Amino acid sequence: MIGEQGLQRAGEVRIEQLKLINSADEVIDLSEFIVELNLYEDLFKNYLHGNIVITDSRNLIDKFNIHGEEFLNVKLRTPSFPDSEVIEKTFRVFKLTDRTIVRDTNSQNFVLHFISVEFFYDVNLPLFAPFEGTITDVAGRIFSDFLATSRNYSISESNNEIKENPRPTELIIINEASNKVKFISPGWSPLKCINWLASKAIPKDGVAKNFIFFESNKNFYFGTLENLFRDAHENKNYFGRYLISASNVRDDKNSQNVIRELFLAKDVEMVETTDYIKNYTNGYLGNRLIYLDVFNKEYQLIDYDHTENYEKQFHSSGKGNEAKPVFNRDTFKNFATNISFYPKNPKLFDNYQDNINEKMGEIHGNRLSSMLELTNIKMNMTVPGRTDAEVGRIIYFEYPSLGAKDGSDTGSTAQDKLYSGYYLITAIHHKVSKLEHQMVMEVIKDSLYVDQESTIKA
Repeated sequence: MIGEQGLQRAGEVRIEQLKLINSADEVIDLSEFIVELNLYEDLFKNYLHGNIVITDSRNLIDKFNIHGEEFLNVKLRTPSFPDSEVIEKTFRVFKLTDRTIVRDTNSQNFVLHFISVEFFYDVNLPLFAPFEGTITDVAGRIFSDFLATSRNYSISESNNEIKENPRPTELIIINEASNKVKFISPGWSPLKCINWLASKAIPKDGVAKNFIFFESNKNFYFGTLENLFRDAHENKNYFGRYLISASNVRDDKNSQNVIRELFLAKDVEMVETTDYIKNYTNGYLGNRLIYLDVFNKEYQLIDYDHTENYEKQFHSSGKGNEAKPVFNRDTFKNFATNISFYPKNPKLFDNYQDNINEKMGEIHGNRLSSMLELTNIKMNMTVPGRTDAEVGRIIYFEYPSLGAKDGSDTGSTAQDKLYSGYYLITAIHHKVSKLEHQMVMEVIKDSLYVDQESTIKA
């Protein structure tokens, strides 16, 4: 929720806590030494990571024995935002780099690299264990048993007393899977197990098999991208409406509209558009699965045609019959250009229904096309930072209709009819200094057309 009280300009930030905890439980306040904090979140990664650039005239490395095995407590807030909309997390430092001596040996610069604490649990915990149940139940159980941690410290401002937050890391289930799984992890890490489960899940309430597992700066999430798209359209649950326009515009009272400034994008770059040669060959338009029955010594050819199934799914631009695809309905495709093999053994688990072993014919082609669809249109844009932003949210972007304008142009006709519309935030680079918070956002859309008349009023 945005409020102007306390927010003087777009991109303003308060670094409420930036403290390092070394192996001796000594606390070092880094807020006075910071040059820049970089925090990265990515929809297709399972954890956050980043780095902090330090300028130091007090020899912190030697005085506090900093060598790359510390904890970093971060709390950032956009002024006027409530506690539910701050970035607050404890990270694990894993290396120190770029140490440089400056100013006649009186000062130094260095970079501390950090990552989510859950990642350290993951790399040190191979699993050799059986699991059974619905896919969402098993994924939730693996997360809570092996990854969830309460190691998010709170540090007193008065005496630097360190306390562990008793609330464990939370996994938000976006939507449920309908199918079951029974397997033994062969030494996979918890994250690899959950990613594998996501790739084998069938949603209860949708068509697209595009389950993903990711961490934003707020929580961990497990669910389908299709559900995120549907929620944005049906419940108007989108993050904001961005446009390219002149900044620092003042009204007749010579005051700046801070709220407007928050939604102005600059350095907008279309980094990826549809590559039809790639789509002809990578399985997006159509693909083939050779399903090998190892018990009965039989095989089955299963061809998946995305051009026929497109309208059954919900896309970033709306329902399939409303969202214009990036291909023509009669486009050329050959299923044999992309062939995959998958074995099944119907006798492996007697009387165990809906096991993923029996469902890959339904999952494989749909998931392959649904995930490749996300690579068709991608943009990078730089916008003012705000601590309520996170990957997995939807924005509306008014891509400008280029060319000469006249007085008859309205807000609708001033937008590009193909590239305006809803975009999914897939990555954010938060760049934070003492004075400013900027975000470089990667956004994608999987379809071209939106209903301009209904969307423009959203």
